[in-house]
Amino acid sequence: MNSIREIFVLIITIMYCSAANILCIFPTPSYSHQKPLLTLSTALAKKGHNLTVITPNPSKEPIINHREVDVSFLYIEWKKVAEVKKISLQGRISPKQITGDLYNFLNFITSLLFGSPKITELIRELNNTKYDLILYESFYYSSLLGFADITGNPPIIGLTTLNSLMISDSPQGNPVLPSYIPFPFLPYRDKMTFWERSYNLYLTIYCHYILEYNLKPMHENHIQHFGNIKHTAEELEYSKSLLIVSSDLAIGYPKPVQPNTIYVGPMHITKSESLPQDLLKWMDNAEDGIIYFSLGSNMKGTSVPEEKRAAFIEAFKKFPKIRVLWKWEADIDLPGRPNNVLARKWLPQQSILAHPKLQLFISQVGLQSFQEATYYGVPILGIPMFADQDFNARKVVETGAGLSLEFNDITYEHVYEKLKELLTNSSYKEKMACLSNLMKDRQNSPLDTAVWWVEYVLRHNGAPHLRPASLDLTFYEYYMLDILIVGLIFVIISLYIIYFIHNRFFTYINFK
Repeated sequence: MNSIREIFVLIITIMYCSAANILCIFPTPSYSHQKPLLTLSTALAKKGHNLTVITPNPSKEPIINHREVDVSFLYIEWKKVAEVKKISLQGRISPKQITGDLYNFLNFITSLLFGSPKITELIRELNNTKYDLILYESFYYSSLLGFADITGNPPIIGLTTLNSLMISDSPQGNPVLPSYIPFPFLPYRDKMTFWERSYNLYLTIYCHYILEYNLKPMHENHIQHFGNIKHTAEELEYSKSLLIVSSDLAIGYPKPVQPNTIYVGPMHITKSESLPQDLLKWMDNAEDGIIYFSLGSNMKGTSVPEEKRAAFIEAFKKFPKIRVLWKWEADIDLPGRPNNVLARKWLPQQSILAHPKLQLFISQVGLQSFQEATYYGVPILGIPMFADQDFNARKVVETGAGLSLEFNDITYEHVYEKLKELLTNSSYKEKMACLSNLMKDRQNSPLDTAVWWVEYVLRHNGAPHLRPASLDLTFYEYYMLDILIVGLIFVIISLYIIYFIHNRFFTYINFK
């Protein structure tokens, strides 16, 4: 009996000793960003680690080992500023515009956070407190990494919920090659025309300019809120031990990455919850299947202009035996709603996509929605609005897993023709099934893979052996410009000597 008790105590002791104190910095006020990040932090808490999580999406119920610093005020403040400055995510935004707005957005978020009493108190509380690891949303919130300096400079792991941008790739030493790696906001594939490569190069240079001359100075200014610290914001950004990317080849293209960058896939896709009984019955009784219509967590269905809503309504009427679930964020009913359409303010997206009668997903093609549709094998009618949605929509079309419709081109005729093609041509379902198999064919689940790598960095105290030497080279050393210049000088001197000897020789011959 005593031996059993001793073994039990030993197991508890080992579990306690292996638990890490982890600080999570997840500041982006967007549910689509927060869902994968919080899925990972919750999984780590369940394994016994102690987490302090800065998030604008705190859980409704307390989670053991998962203390949350609620910064949900970011949603309210962003809405206020957006209304005053006429900033809207409810319409079409060009790739150049969204890239140019990165500075304004990141400066706004970090300024609000450092002006918040909660963050000011957290800085005071954590000063000289030992943490074992920092999980950081790698969207270039560099000044927030000042938390590393005041908590003993633990290893930092970056997490990105987008196909990795230059601002997350460069600090890991990953090559940024516009010749065949499309900028994630552009609707390009990895094989581009001359003009596509030209614009791809232009937008990459433009992003680099914003990074060097706007973002870096801004964060060096903000990091002063931590007081007298040892490192600059840029040094901390470039010190990350690992970057975990919640994407994979099912929804992207091959690209070279360093060993300190791990593509894990959709961490947020877990076992789907049961549907509410009334909704389940409604879906089960659909004669010819179901269409799910949602434009994501940022773009609201209520923001779609009346004439464009009417185009969809009229098109849905042409398929009376197909039922439509419409995410409609309003207390009033959807105006002109046909009998085969059910509109609700909130719908459990993963559970709906997992239903066997789901035939089509009309989506803005944000990364998480794209991943969920791919996982459950549901063809997509993409209506990209901004950021990576153009890139994702192009991938959908290029792989034959769906079609794309430009928001400004929405008319009844266009919608009807797209729906008719997608609902009657089985090839889209077959191609999406292929992508689904590709996404699921892995040794471990994306979440388990991410958890393993987090604990790997903990075990190796930062895993410095994954860091490429390229991060310690200057620009001219990395591209070997110094060697090229020396070689060019050597060639020029050699040619001059040959010319000089040749000229003297012929002068001598002529003289003779």
